[in-house]
Amino acid sequence: MHQDTRRIRSRYAAINLDDYEAKLIDALVDYTGMSRATLLRQLVLKEALETLGLSDLGISTVAHRAP
Repeated sequence: MHQDTRRIRSRYAAINLDDYEAKLIDALVDYTGMSRATLLRQLVLKEALETLGLSDLGISTVAHRAP
């Protein structure tokens, strides 16, 4: 069981990508070995933190997980 039920991922968001963008995401998925959903979630959250000026909080990012 989850200690904090607000941490359960149940919200859904869709994005539309062109062929070039999709190939870039697929290449990142292949490179990192992460699932597409996890990769995209981390990219979105990383950008949100940077936009808010909070990127120094030590949140794990895609770059840290790459081999």
